[in-house]
Amino acid sequence: MSVSIRQAKLTDIHELVPLAARTFPLACPPEMDRAAIEEFIKEGLNADVFSNWITGDDSYVLVATDGAMLVGYTVCVNGELPENAQLDMELPAESTVMLSKFYVHPEFHGAGVSKKMMTHLIEHYVTSEEEWMWLGTNTDNARAIGFYERVGFKQIGTREFDVGGAKAKDVVLARKLPSL
Repeated sequence: MSVSIRQAKLTDIHELVPLAARTFPLACPPEMDRAAIEEFIKEGLNADVFSNWITGDDSYVLVATDGAMLVGYTVCVNGELPENAQLDMELPAESTVMLSKFYVHPEFHGAGVSKKMMTHLIEHYVTSEEEWMWLGTNTDNARAIGFYERVGFKQIGTREFDVGGAKAKDVVLARKLPSL
C-alpha cells in the first residue's frame, strides 16, 4: 500500500460521492434511523456539494489515494463556527477552520491514512491565517475521538447535529494550529 495525499479535483467527484456514502454511516450511532442517514447523504454529500467545496475559496478538500483508488477524504471550511453548541471557550470566526469531513474507507482503517491526512492538513494551515481547527463527532464514536485527541485536539464542548432530520449528540473538539 502506497497512500498519497493531494488536493481534490473536480474529476474526483465521481469517486468522492460513493466514498462519502460508504463512510458517513460509520460515524453515526448504531441506533440512528437509516432513512435519516440516507437523507443526509443525499442532501449533504452529493456531487453538487462536493463541487462547491472543491471550487470554493473558503474550503479545502483533500483526498487520500492508494494507486488510482480514493481511500479517504477531508473537507475543511474556513470561518465556520459550531452551531447548536455549548462550548467551554469561544473560537474566533475570522481565524478558525472547521474540519467538516474526515473519513477513511473501512478497508484502510488502521493503515496510517488518517495520520497522513491530518499531517497534510496541519502543514497546509501552518502558512494560513487560521489559528484554530475544530470538529464535531458523535459522542459514541470512541475510535475517532481517540484519534483526534492523539493528534492534539481537546474537547471544548458538545453540540446537537442534524442528520437528515434526526438529532445526534456530538462532542466538539478543537486544537490550536501551529504557525511559522
